[in-house]
Amino acid sequence: MKKIKIEADLMEILKKGGIALFLRILGFLAGYLFVYYTVRYFGAETQGRISLSFSFLMIASLVCILGADVNFVKLFAIENNFENAKGLFLKSYPFFVGSSLLIGIILFFSSNWISVNIFKDAELTPFLEWTAPSIVLYTLMLINASVFRGIRKNTLYAFLFNGGRFIFTMVFFLVLVFAWTKDPITTAIAHTAAVAALFLISLWYLGKHLLPLSRQTTYTVTSFLKDSFPMFLSASMIVLLGWADTIILGMYEDSSVVGLYSVALKIATVVSFSLQAVDSILAPKLSHAFHADNYTLFRRLIKFSTYINAVFSITSVLGIFLFKDFILNIFGPEFIAASTAMIILSLGQLFNSVIGPVGSIFQMTGHQKVFQNILIVSFVINLILNLTLVKEYGINGVAFATAFSLIFSKIASAIYIKKLIWKAS
Repeated sequence: MKKIKIEADLMEILKKGGIALFLRILGFLAGYLFVYYTVRYFGAETQGRISLSFSFLMIASLVCILGADVNFVKLFAIENNFENAKGLFLKSYPFFVGSSLLIGIILFFSSNWISVNIFKDAELTPFLEWTAPSIVLYTLMLINASVFRGIRKNTLYAFLFNGGRFIFTMVFFLVLVFAWTKDPITTAIAHTAAVAALFLISLWYLGKHLLPLSRQTTYTVTSFLKDSFPMFLSASMIVLLGWADTIILGMYEDSSVVGLYSVALKIATVVSFSLQAVDSILAPKLSHAFHADNYTLFRRLIKFSTYINAVFSITSVLGIFLFKDFILNIFGPEFIAASTAMIILSLGQLFNSVIGPVGSIFQMTGHQKVFQNILIVSFVINLILNLTLVKEYGINGVAFATAFSLIFSKIASAIYIKKLIWKAS
């Protein structure tokens, strides 16, 4: 009977992970088209500015959430804990509304100062101003989406978290460009409109799943946020590892160079598509199996997902290596200059995918503080290498810094899991 249950879980990962991967691919294609038309209409400078504004969005939303999205997944995934988790969710929601409004207002009124004094690019200002309302919408959408992930509404979660953002952005972008004006700021407006649409969709489905509303819970908001904080630090390091290169490059190079790098980075992330798609289904299953002391299922889930990631990522890397110039030339001949950076970043993503879902293993088993410490060390390495290499090596330097620190974090995590968590289970 137990074997049948295990096989059913593996098939669910394969099936629903495939759906999540499909949605992510659709989102990537839409994002690919968005970058393509941004570059074609407005040049690499605008792509650099929109990429920098995205970095502010990701970091700001992370600060507003404080790791609560990951913690909600864990709590909603626990068997017979739905009503308790729901009460906590509703009780803590005003906190996330307030924190995101505060950060959004700060960014809006400091946009010009940041653009002129840090990035030496006054034309970045309107992009950051349009990013400010996105912080509120994106933060609340992510919080809402964490509920769907926890209760295993994986297709909905995958659409909100992966596919929908750039699918909607591309739709709004085309409408604005052809029906209104061909102005570079339409890129930022389209993205904000897309995030707003996703928030409204998440709110609609949230109402369907959480009715009747009740704030009754045995959890307290304070203890929940305290428990979430290590996850926030871990998530912070992940986001900073992913965006520090773009920000530092923007401080030392023109926006056009940031645009070249952002395209190389976007293509390289294809390598880890399967990791993120499968992980959206895997995390709640790991939490359920571990807390139910079903360690046989726990191990099988990890091995199975790692195998899927390895097959997909190795195939993707080979494709990028063989067709790198062709892929980059689609955006324009000047983007071929980013081919070395793209290869370096792809190798980093290969390690990220092949080693497996270490982040979810740590967070779903209560070892998030260890993961946090590994990522802090990785971020320090990333920051030192970025600042050291950017002046002399430009985009290749920041690409190496990003890839090296990512590989370090994955290897260190894998060693710890193998020695302690794996043996203990």
